[in-house]
Amino acid sequence: MTPALMAPLRDLQTTLEQIYALAPVPDIRRFLVTDRHLAVHLGAVADDLDEALLVLERDGELNLSLFLDAAVLAQVAGGAVDADNLGAWLLATEGVSHFVYLAARAEVNRPVSQLEMELQGEIDKFVVVEQLLQGQGVSVPDTALLHWLFDQPALRSSLDAEQRWRYRTATRLARHYCVRLPTSRRPEQRHRTLRDFYRLAGAQKIQRIRRLTH
Repeated sequence: MTPALMAPLRDLQTTLEQIYALAPVPDIRRFLVTDRHLAVHLGAVADDLDEALLVLERDGELNLSLFLDAAVLAQVAGGAVDADNLGAWLLATEGVSHFVYLAARAEVNRPVSQLEMELQGEIDKFVVVEQLLQGQGVSVPDTALLHWLFDQPALRSSLDAEQRWRYRTATRLARHYCVRLPTSRRPEQRHRTLRDFYRLAGAQKIQRIRRLTH
């Protein structure tokens, strides 16, 4: 995989580290897997998945890889978001979000639940895509972006009941949170809000959102 194709993933990682004022985690490009056949053969990725964080914990050591289908990577290689590649950008952002979140939590020895990681990933997709569009000079109403990200996606038919519950719950909670974020026209307040939330534990995140909605 050429450096040019992987550059957007590194840019996404840097964006997340800057938004949340994180200490840098290992370069995601060193942990990238794009060969679907290899990932499926290893039993780590289902046939219908284009993105997945691969996690192996053994003897107190955490091993991570990010699987991102080569076709998805090619769609984001140009560096710009448009109507044709929005889905690819969302997949790439979600994968990088999961990697950064789990790596950052591991650095401080904090446990992470799957729901917590999915919730933060959904929020990160909204925040990052909005920032990317603004950087391109594209103004999209928050209501439209919320609809694209949280109202339209359909769940894969291969998911079991627990996975469906988790994804639906993460999407619902993330939507509630993003609706109430300070506007991007108030960046300092927005960043403080995001950074404070990012550092909460999973149960605390859910409690914070529930307080916001009541």
